[in-house]
Amino acid sequence: MQVKTWIILSVVLGVLCYALSFGGLEVVEKARREDSLGSATPEPSHFKGQKCVGKCDSKPADPEDHEDHPLEESFCCCTLDEISKGTKHIAQLLNNITSRPFFRFFKVNLEKPCPYWAVQLLCMSEENTCQVCSCDANDVPEALKYSYDMSDPKLIDSRVSYEKPNPFNVDQWGTWRDAEVAASYVDIFQNPEGNTGYSGPMASRVWQAIYNENCMTEVSKEGVLNTEKQCKEELVFKKLISGLHTSITMHVATFFRKDDAGISPLKELGVLRDPNVSYFPNCGMYRRIVSNKEFINNLYILYQFILRALTKTRSEFLSDLNVFNSGSDGVPTTEDVLLHAELRELFNNHLLCSPTFNEAKFLGSAEAHRLVPQMKRMMYNITTLMDCVTCEKCRVWGKLQTMGIATALRIVMLPEDTVTGLSRGEKVSLVNLARQLAISVESVHVLEDACQIMETVQN
Repeated sequence: MQVKTWIILSVVLGVLCYALSFGGLEVVEKARREDSLGSATPEPSHFKGQKCVGKCDSKPADPEDHEDHPLEESFCCCTLDEISKGTKHIAQLLNNITSRPFFRFFKVNLEKPCPYWAVQLLCMSEENTCQVCSCDANDVPEALKYSYDMSDPKLIDSRVSYEKPNPFNVDQWGTWRDAEVAASYVDIFQNPEGNTGYSGPMASRVWQAIYNENCMTEVSKEGVLNTEKQCKEELVFKKLISGLHTSITMHVATFFRKDDAGISPLKELGVLRDPNVSYFPNCGMYRRIVSNKEFINNLYILYQFILRALTKTRSEFLSDLNVFNSGSDGVPTTEDVLLHAELRELFNNHLLCSPTFNEAKFLGSAEAHRLVPQMKRMMYNITTLMDCVTCEKCRVWGKLQTMGIATALRIVMLPEDTVTGLSRGEKVSLVNLARQLAISVESVHVLEDACQIMETVQN
């Protein structure tokens, strides 16, 4: 039994970081075959006092065009085109929001040993180092200092539940917790996700295993997924993980090589967050990703799932904007005032006013109710296994993004009026994950233009 448990856990190693290699998605495909920092402006007048109204049309106008909406079977309500059209503005907003002090400092313990096996540093890249530059605590605004590891889903101020929030220093298992003394602050704005060169046989083997082995899935003796026996609800979780894999690989392709001269066409296409740092994309890698419709569909499924989670946290975020203040004694700074306006604008965006994921339909079956606890346990295992990722920057982003999905799972599967008391780590991880996904969705379209420009110049 212990061996089986170890195997189930071990297959999740590197769930994020192997995507930071050229062959990550090809491994998955093979396994399946064998089975701008935008300009910050105050709140526009047309958003002031406006109610959140919006709707995606979940049905194609022509029934024969149903394949244009391949996400409906995964309980998504918006088409690929609807999401793509609505993402450009959201991506720019999230670029702004995640550059503000509250959302750019992520406290995380990067010194935790892998509890399952010995690990060693495997990655190196001259373009984007694996190491992160931790912040001096004195550089973090006093109002934003935090005592706990933001990436630990057990250590939250007050978990999302049907009950009243727990005391801030009691975890979801009822255990009194201490401050995380080994955790340090990472400025994720200064440590973007991108190509680190992290790869290797172990990562390849793990990615192949995670797509062929799953505790919710029957696997043949040959290691082939028995998808015929999988229900739609069960497949959703797999698609969320696949969507994250696709998103991370898209970031690697987009932010592949530093552009020291500042001549990359990406500078004009709205995907760069820091105006002082530019990158050239890996066009071959990008085209391999977008050539597989399933990878792209799964990216959009995860994106709609995360947007739905954000939608359900509207009152949690907007009820008291002063919690995001970084000034002395909680006084809002100029950046904080801009952040307040940007958050209002974000939550009034029509995509966040749309039912992008239909959790009521998802939970309409007894099978879904059985699977939800398993999904949460698996996500928890994935978050803890990020300590086995040997690329430091990959580990930071792995912890942040898996924490974001774990948070979204709890939120989406709860009635809207019970989503209260999100922790600082949950807010930071959820919003930053939404930003990463929005940029990935935007990159699906804009990288083709960038690559054509680069190829024209080269010729």
